[in-house]
Amino acid sequence: LARAAAALDVGDAEGALDALEGWDRRRAGQRWAEADATLAAQLRRRALRRRWDGPDGVVDLGAAIDAVARFAEAQDMREVLRDTVRLRDDLDRPLLLAVLGEFNAGKSTLINAFIGADVAPMGIVPTTATLNVLRDGAERLVRVVRSDGSTREGGYDALKRLLAEAEAEAEGPRVDRVEIVLPSPTLERVWVLDAPGTNALDPAHERLAREAARRADAVLWVFDAGQAGKLTESAMHERLRAQGRLVVPVLNKRDRLKEGELAEVSGVVEAGFGVPPLPISARRALKARLSEDAEAYADTGFPDLLAHLEAEVFGRARVLKRGAVAGRLAETLDDALALEEARSAEATERASELEARAVALGKAQPGLRIAVEDALKAFERERDAAFDAAAAEVLAFVRPRRSRFARHGVDREDRAFLAEVLERRLAEAVQGCERRLRARLRGELAAAHDDPAALTDAVEDALRGPMAAFWGYQRGVFAGGGLRRFFDEALPRAELEATALARELGRARADVDAELRPALGDAVAELARSLGARLEAARGAHEDAEIRRAQRIAGPLRALREALGELAREPLAGRGGT
Repeated sequence: LARAAAALDVGDAEGALDALEGWDRRRAGQRWAEADATLAAQLRRRALRRRWDGPDGVVDLGAAIDAVARFAEAQDMREVLRDTVRLRDDLDRPLLLAVLGEFNAGKSTLINAFIGADVAPMGIVPTTATLNVLRDGAERLVRVVRSDGSTREGGYDALKRLLAEAEAEAEGPRVDRVEIVLPSPTLERVWVLDAPGTNALDPAHERLAREAARRADAVLWVFDAGQAGKLTESAMHERLRAQGRLVVPVLNKRDRLKEGELAEVSGVVEAGFGVPPLPISARRALKARLSEDAEAYADTGFPDLLAHLEAEVFGRARVLKRGAVAGRLAETLDDALALEEARSAEATERASELEARAVALGKAQPGLRIAVEDALKAFERERDAAFDAAAAEVLAFVRPRRSRFARHGVDREDRAFLAEVLERRLAEAVQGCERRLRARLRGELAAAHDDPAALTDAVEDALRGPMAAFWGYQRGVFAGGGLRRFFDEALPRAELEATALARELGRARADVDAELRPALGDAVAELARSLGARLEAARGAHEDAEIRRAQRIAGPLRALREALGELAREPLAGRGGT
C-alpha cells in the first residue's frame, strides 16, 4: 500500500495499480484490518482516476473517447461505437450552438440575423423535419448526411430532391442531418444547429429538438415574447441544465410588446430560467443588417446579444466544447456501464450456480455409493440367473451315467454351445449393470454439472475401464479352464439336479468382491473428485476473471464516468441560472 501511495505521489497510476494488485494477491485468504482495506479502496480510486488525466492534470478527452470506443468494439456495442466515433469528430469541430425554442418563436429569423444573410431553412424548407447545421465552406451547397456517415450534396435547389432520394431508400440508413454550407466569417467560429419547435404536434419534431439539445455544445433558447414562460419551456430548460449545457435565454419579438410589458415578461422568464433573458427583435435586426442600417440595428437589441455571446459562449468555446463532449461521452458511457452491470449480475448468478453445484456434489456422495451397490446387487442376481439357466441347459443335453461307477457325458458340440450361452448371458448382465449404473450416476450428479452431454461422457469414461477389466477377467476364467474343469471333473460325477449343477458351474464365476466392487468404487470416487476439481477450477477462474474485469474494465470506466460528470458541469460553474 505504501508503494501504491508513493507511485501516486509521482503521478504513476499504472505503478500504483500494479502495487494494489500485488496487495490483493497477498491478502487472499487472510484477515486484514478494515483500515487497510479502506485505504486500498481509496488508493485504487485515485489511481483509476489518475489514468484519465492528461499532461495538464485534466481529463484527456481524446484518450477517453478512444478507450470507450475500444471497449464498445470489443463488446460488439455498435451504437456506442458509432456515438464515440461521432464524439471524436465533434471534439475537433467548431463550437456547435443550437437555436431552440417552441414553434413559431422566430428561430430561423434569428439565425439569419445572426449570420447576416437569408440562408436559414426558412428560405430552403426541407420536405420533412430534419436537424439542420449551418457551417462554413468555400461555396454554397447543401449536404444530406446519413446515419452511416455517407453523404449526398448539391445546390440549395437540390435539397428537396436529395432528401426524397434518401427517404426512398427504405432499407438504407436514415437521414442524420442536413448541412447548409456557405462562406461566413461567423460560421468559421461557430456552427449553428437549427431544429423543429419543441411544441409541434408531430412527435418526431419533439424528438429532433431533444436530439439537437443533446448534440449541442451550448444552447440559445428563443422565447416568443407574446407566449414566454410556458411550463413546457421550463421543463426543457431543466433537462438542458441536467445535461450540463449552457443555455442563453433570448426574448424575441420584443417590438410586439406594449410599453411596460417587457419588464413583466422578462420577469416571468427569469423566474423560470434563473437569469433575465436578452430581449431582441430578430426580424428588425435581419432587415437592418441586410440594408446596412446601423442606427436601426442598434435599436434591435441584437448587438447586446452578440456581446453576451462573445463573452459567455464564443470566448469560452473550448471550455463549453469540452464540457458538452464530456457530457455526451458520459451518457454514452452509461450505456456501456449498463452492459457491465448486466454482466456483473450474470457473473453473480454464475458464481451462485457454481456454488450450488459444489454443494450438490457434496450431497451426492452417499447416493453414488448406494448406486454402485444397487447396480452390483442387480448384476449378481442376473449373473446367478445366467448360471441357473446354464445348469438347466446341461440337464437338457447331458447323457446320464448307466451305472453307479459310470460318468455323465457331453459331446464337444454341447460343450461349445453351453460356453456360448453362458458367455452371452453374462455379457448381457455386465452390459445391463453398466447401463443401469450410468443412468443412476447421471441422475445423482445432474445437479452438480451444467453440461448433460459432458456429464454423460465423464460417467461413461469412468465406468468403461472397470467394467471392461472385469469382463475381460471373467472371459479369462472361462478360457483358462473354468468351464473345462466343470465338464471334465465336476459334471461326470455330479448329481443331475439344477441346484447342484448351478453350484458347480458357479465355480467359474469371477469374484465380484475382489475384481469389480473395489474398482467401481474407486472409479466413481475418482469421477466425483475430478468433477469437484473441475468445479473448483471453474470457481477460481470465474472469481479471477471478475476481479480482473472489476479492476481493469468496470473500475476504470466508472472512474472515467465520475471525471466526465465533473468536466460536464464545469461550464456552468459560477454561471448562475445559465
